[in-house]
Amino acid sequence: MLALVFCLALGALPGLAPLPAAADEAPPTSILVSLTPEFGAIPESITDLLGEPAAVVPLGPAGLYRVDLPAGTDPDAAAARLAAAPGVRYAEPDRTFVAPLSPAGLLANGDTLGDWGLRRIGALDAWRMTDGAPVTVAVLDTGVSPDHPDLIGRVLPGWNFVDGNADTRDDAGHGTFVAGIIAGRADGGAPGVAPGARILPVKILNRDAVGSTANFVAGIVYAVDQGARVINISADGIMDSQALFDALRYAEERGVVVVASAGNEPNGRWNYPAAVPTVLAVGASTPDDQVASFSSYGAFVDLIAPGVDVTSTWWSPEGGNGYLTAGGTSASAPFVSGAAALVLAVRPDLSPAGVRQILLESAHATGPDGIDAFSGYGRLDAGLAVRMAISAAYAAEGQVSGVDDVDGPRLRFTAEGFAPGEAATVWLTPQDGARRVWRGVAADASGTLTVDLGPRHLLPEGTWTVTAVGESGTRVSATYILHPEPIHPAFVPIPAFESQPDRVYFPETGHSLAYGFKRYWEERGGLAAFGFPISEEFSERDPVTGIVHTVQYFERARFEYHPELAGTPFEVSLGRVGVEVAPQAFPTAPAEVASEARRYFPETEHTLSGLFLERWAAGGGLAVFGFPISEPFEAGGKLVQYFERARFEVSPLAGSAADVQLGRLGVDLARKLGYLR
Repeated sequence: MLALVFCLALGALPGLAPLPAAADEAPPTSILVSLTPEFGAIPESITDLLGEPAAVVPLGPAGLYRVDLPAGTDPDAAAARLAAAPGVRYAEPDRTFVAPLSPAGLLANGDTLGDWGLRRIGALDAWRMTDGAPVTVAVLDTGVSPDHPDLIGRVLPGWNFVDGNADTRDDAGHGTFVAGIIAGRADGGAPGVAPGARILPVKILNRDAVGSTANFVAGIVYAVDQGARVINISADGIMDSQALFDALRYAEERGVVVVASAGNEPNGRWNYPAAVPTVLAVGASTPDDQVASFSSYGAFVDLIAPGVDVTSTWWSPEGGNGYLTAGGTSASAPFVSGAAALVLAVRPDLSPAGVRQILLESAHATGPDGIDAFSGYGRLDAGLAVRMAISAAYAAEGQVSGVDDVDGPRLRFTAEGFAPGEAATVWLTPQDGARRVWRGVAADASGTLTVDLGPRHLLPEGTWTVTAVGESGTRVSATYILHPEPIHPAFVPIPAFESQPDRVYFPETGHSLAYGFKRYWEERGGLAAFGFPISEEFSERDPVTGIVHTVQYFERARFEYHPELAGTPFEVSLGRVGVEVAPQAFPTAPAEVASEARRYFPETEHTLSGLFLERWAAGGGLAVFGFPISEPFEAGGKLVQYFERARFEVSPLAGSAADVQLGRLGVDLARKLGYLR
């Protein structure tokens, strides 16, 4: 949103007909209802449940309806009544948000062209490889001016969900401003990030910047069905809507990346749809790579992009087409949407999770190490993102070698063929997990680039690739396979033996499992939950309490034996591997986000919801996994959440709690402690 909090209001139907008008001038009070086929006749059954007549309008997703209530009806009470009926998946008020939109309301900063953002995000570097053609980006907004000189020929036919027709011309200016940042002509007055991309205008907000959840849902579904690969939402609200979540899942399942502005109120409140984990939530950055003072913050923020003194295309009722220099996270989101289009232009095969992974892992860290509540992963780097997306098959061959060090072996990457002193960026791509990036490295006088990758035991196990790209475009890569080697005696494989009822041998890892640990392993999910044992039993001192426990490591956990609790369900428990392996202290969540579907834990100031909540509860809850110590976030293309004794991982497309797996924290901790190198 430019300088204002835009609305997350939505309302209209993908049948592309205007919604029935209210009998009086006030907009009708509405609720959204999702029904199963077992519900019965519609709208008769809804009317019977409410005890009064109501207009029922079908929306895009199958089974979703908007119910317009008579004046004076309490929407919360009506939603609760319907939600309790058989055949109703959920019912919720159709919240409306309003934000006056006028040039005086924007964070205007003068008339000087603000093109610093393109340079800062590396757009000129990306343009050496692609201009974003032929990717389509949907702009869900106030419409787009199709005859603006910088946008002519780039704006596709779209749909107006406010008036129920095909007239998507802008009547407020905001949508035109957003569209220009994404795809303004490269030789125009305000070039866009992806000047070769096409804009699909989807008007869901009226000239007063008013809309409804229903319009938003319908607009997302329409954009997906019309072939958009990216959806930009420079709007936000504080609602937590299941209908909106369903529409966003519809987009995810069909390969569409969704980007949303984080908001312009730095109050720690979660804003939607940005706070949905599969949506790229974008805050605003300044020319000196700081977080803008007005940018919303919280655990939901993924990255930041230019949002101060940004110049783009503009339309106003008084002056028609023109340009405006302004600021806000409404300007930041389209920078990321344009970058997503650039990535998809060179890698159209990527899933939304794959695109998000590249954009997040290529971001330039501007705050503390790791993820922080103000800048997320850091500031957008479109140039590096596109280079990461391009296949390494075109690179020359480098080398990864071992180097002895007083603290243990380290690995080093060497690449030749660069110009003397040429600056380069290097990144490591593991088979499973997040990339690691080294910036600001340079070749020596002979054109050789040497990078210390770090201690061997802290680098990813399995197969991974290191790639270096110089500022001239020189590209060198090397592939390495790292097999952890046992150092601690308990991790050395034992001789094979025939399994017995009380002790089982696993040839896959050369280790055994017996007695209490075996019972716990079998009762709590066995191989599917914890993986194979990677050690025998041994004594280990707790680093916090100093107490010595008998422990055994597994791929995804560490079991601890507590003799003082013998005969109770807690005789064996999981170790606090989540706490010991977590890479940082994660941003917390505000208590007000708690709801029936989202459980809040004041002990750690974190929440638990959805599939992770289901898996946590089914697996033993607090007694087994402990409290959550992070919010869900994306890492390595997966949704992950840390707990005191585990890390949950799942694909963004997963539909069942059975799909949630424990991360390989047992292996990670064993390597961190030097048991495996």
